[in-house]
Amino acid sequence: MEGMHCYINGIGIISPQKTFDNDEFLNEVTIYDQNVLTCITPDFKKYVNPVQLRRLSRMLRIGMTAAKISLQDAHIEVPDGIITATGYGFLDETEKFLRELLEREEKQLTPTYFMQGTYNALAGLVALSVKCTGYNNTYVSKGFAFENALHDAMLHLKENKFSTFLVGTYDEAASVQYVAGMREHHYKEGRIINTDLYKHRTPGSIMGEGSAFFSLSGSPAASTWCAIQDVRIVYTPESEEKLSDDVTSFLNVNHVNQDDIDICISGLSGDATRDIMLENLERAMLKDTPHVYFKHLCGEYTTAISFGLWLGASILKKQVIPEAVKVTPGHYPSHVNTILLVNQFMNRSYSMILLKRFNQ
Repeated sequence: MEGMHCYINGIGIISPQKTFDNDEFLNEVTIYDQNVLTCITPDFKKYVNPVQLRRLSRMLRIGMTAAKISLQDAHIEVPDGIITATGYGFLDETEKFLRELLEREEKQLTPTYFMQGTYNALAGLVALSVKCTGYNNTYVSKGFAFENALHDAMLHLKENKFSTFLVGTYDEAASVQYVAGMREHHYKEGRIINTDLYKHRTPGSIMGEGSAFFSLSGSPAASTWCAIQDVRIVYTPESEEKLSDDVTSFLNVNHVNQDDIDICISGLSGDATRDIMLENLERAMLKDTPHVYFKHLCGEYTTAISFGLWLGASILKKQVIPEAVKVTPGHYPSHVNTILLVNQFMNRSYSMILLKRFNQ
């Protein structure tokens, strides 16, 4: 999307780390000794009406709260549009609905499970809560869900740069998905400590979850975190050379040299079998660029790249690189102006996001 900048003016994220407080930035890292990372949640009553809260599922509470935090951070009451992204939706509610469907032989079913299990339940809930009657859409496209949502918002902002869009993700660590993922070796066999994820050169990663919302606009504000310069997706690259060419093309289109990249945020998942192409890209093309990792903090899930985007935006705004994300104790720049986020999901969905520091 050459020539199009959009600005992150507000962020709300709930993840397996204490990220819901925008005044803190990985000051304390939560350690897990199991292969499923679940969200650390704030006091929901501060953001959601307690009466409404009683009727919501766990993931709807998390997503709703993340959206509210993002709007508050951007000092916006009603956005012009809401776009959500998910890989698999509300699996817990879907499982309850299908189980009840079988047990009751399709008779006298609980409607709540169905209503809260639909993919667009969160987008609709947020819209009703803030009385947003504008554009409302949900993308369900596994590893590219968030990137597609970003593209959608950026196209709208290209038409009207003064509008604001709330773009968010949600995916949960459901037990039914974990069982299915273990059959396909998506997750590691033995228990590990999450901070040691990249020391275990074995197949599979660790399961994560989270919800992240970003208030985007075509114009900056006093609360701006950073600028998103461009987004590109690559589906099942034919070879490492093709992936390298795609990254080079992406940078060239945006008039960015490799030397201009201060930090590369890598979406390595700790999976020895599925990380190979991205690892080789880093060793060859991006070997001279300082790297940071993030999936040992949030786990692997379809929209984990949103955690990486939060990390990049936080580094650019706060000009701090937390020790928890550094790959090696080597040299890291004291000033960060340009960040390249490269992510992969299941060795099929590759994406790149170029971030720029916003100087007020």
